[in-house]
Amino acid sequence: MEDGTEQGLRHAVPQILLVDDEEDILPEYQDFLELEGFNSAICSNPEEAAQIVLDYPSISLVITDLRMAKLDGASLIRRLRSMLPQGRRVEFIILTGDPRSHINNDIADIPVFIKPAD
Repeated sequence: MEDGTEQGLRHAVPQILLVDDEEDILPEYQDFLELEGFNSAICSNPEEAAQIVLDYPSISLVITDLRMAKLDGASLIRRLRSMLPQGRRVEFIILTGDPRSHINNDIADIPVFIKPAD
């Protein structure tokens, strides 16, 4: 998680993982979710996000940016879907700053929201 577990994880049982390579936006999203009563974790490295989801079975929702430098959000979703143990269900939401972004058919079931998400 964002440069160490303590910084990205405020609660012992996160329900939601926020993934975005723009580190400055993550705490704002996390604060919003926590004001609404959701425990969340943040991660600025999409390559580490899959392992975090596997390490925390309480995570049932991943909210990810679509365009990231190391690994794009679509690839992250595909990777997670292939890695999750049978019977474990994780939902996804994509955030993107580009309203013209193309979503491939294999992840067309994922809701897409345009940033900034208010």
